[in-house]
Amino acid sequence: MTQNNMMYKNLKNISQKLAMWSAVIVLSVCSSLAASFLSVAPDIPLAPGLSEAETGALIFDKPEGRIVSIEALAATPSADIFAFYRLSLPNLGWQNKPELSVRNSETFHLEGEALTIKYEGGVVFFRLQPIAAN
Repeated sequence: MTQNNMMYKNLKNISQKLAMWSAVIVLSVCSSLAASFLSVAPDIPLAPGLSEAETGALIFDKPEGRIVSIEALAATPSADIFAFYRLSLPNLGWQNKPELSVRNSETFHLEGEALTIKYEGGVVFFRLQPIAAN
């Protein structure tokens, strides 16, 4: 066997292993990203490291749209939480509105609704409400 054939076989073997490990990594990331959703707003994912607070949620369903307020306890730094939502919510149709965000918060819009996610002292506050008509 020539040296070129041996190099080709080694490269082929390495590329097959790399493809296999890439698939494993992608599947594990996808499964962790798709972990769960907020109980009162099943179209909003719950970031890894968050757990819904047992204090309950505020829910109003009005003709103008729903109003939801819920809290989650964070075991993850705020930067990771906001990075998760900046990455995942646009895939669900939400548009990031950084011009509406204030310190330690992010705002997203989808079909007439505004979602504000705020981090404060280890708690993440979710507030979903209709977008005010001008």
